[in-house]
Amino acid sequence: MADSALSGVGVLDLSQGVSGGYCTKLLADLGARVIKVEPPSVGDCTRRAGPFLNDIPDLEASAPFLYLNTGKQSITLDLKSPTGQRILLELVKGTDVLVENFKPGVMEKLGLGYSVLEQVNPGLVMASISCFGQSGPYRDYEGCELVAYAMSGYMYLTGDEDREPLKAGGSQSGYQAGLAAAMAVLAALTRKDFTGTGQYLDVSTIEALAGTFDGVSFYTMMERSGIMPRRAGTRLITREPQAPYPSRLLPCKDGWVHVHWSPSFPEGLALLTGNPGLAAAEVMAAMMGHADEIDQMLVDWLKDHSREEVQSLAQEIRVPFTMVHSIAEVLADPQNEAQGFFVEIDHPVAGRLRYPSPPFRVPLSPWRPARAPLLGEHNLEIYCHRLGHSMEDLTRLRQLNVI
Repeated sequence: MADSALSGVGVLDLSQGVSGGYCTKLLADLGARVIKVEPPSVGDCTRRAGPFLNDIPDLEASAPFLYLNTGKQSITLDLKSPTGQRILLELVKGTDVLVENFKPGVMEKLGLGYSVLEQVNPGLVMASISCFGQSGPYRDYEGCELVAYAMSGYMYLTGDEDREPLKAGGSQSGYQAGLAAAMAVLAALTRKDFTGTGQYLDVSTIEALAGTFDGVSFYTMMERSGIMPRRAGTRLITREPQAPYPSRLLPCKDGWVHVHWSPSFPEGLALLTGNPGLAAAEVMAAMMGHADEIDQMLVDWLKDHSREEVQSLAQEIRVPFTMVHSIAEVLADPQNEAQGFFVEIDHPVAGRLRYPSPPFRVPLSPWRPARAPLLGEHNLEIYCHRLGHSMEDLTRLRQLNVI
């Protein structure tokens, strides 16, 4: 079998939670050897986050941990202890990438800042993910998913116009930060191939989020026209009357569909619904200016059609309407089935479950599915076989709660 894209690349994942976990998951998906460094006894914080298998809390059966850590190894190590810090320096000597998402300054207080680590390994690429970044007046502020949404401007634009701002579902700020960090790591590894030297990467969660919600276009619109973007519910946020429309969620006979105008066939709305009013000259000239009128004409037609009917009829004439899937429907969707997106992976505690595969395919470096590790599962392999510690050393480190 062909080598993976990142075969031979070693990664130490010191992070907790989503952002660092997703960053190193992507690197593992590309073939890097990722060692997850976890606190003894308790492990990564996602091990204590549900949902759990059969709703029974278990460090080895947390869905977030199982997903974020597929294909990784796990060792336990107390980074607050001098012995643990010395062992980490041993590990750094033979690694290419280190990822952490502690608060700014924590690694320096532990004696493990980049200025120390690069002395041990000049080729080390170190990525630090934090809420606000490593500098600036907010550097030491407390951060979380809600903070990222609020401070990035994302929340200001999410929700109905006459209601309070809303947070989008899931942990998108963490995933966006992880994606940004993974891209930065890949760029730094490419540079290292030419120079032999590593570098320090500063990744801000808020910046990652602010840069991925059409922020540039909205800010430019405000500067250009003086129009302040506002919450628009499920509608496009664009405010100019001449802007194209619709792009929003509307109810149909058995649920919700996303309705969208076709750039190549704007008259398609009229053909789909049999309503010539949707192709009237005054409507076509200022679609956003007729948004309420367009919505009502569409709802009148949608109420008599199911989601599948709407999607099938619209796509036949190249109008991009799509039904809103439930999670169960996503799992059963024939497109995902055809792509082989969900794959079964067996785990000694959680059993055989379906997992999303990577959101990319690299035919010459195929992805190899592998389960998430048990807590400290690879202590023996890493500490004894790789670093050369004895079994007696391992026993002593356990007794001292270092591992």
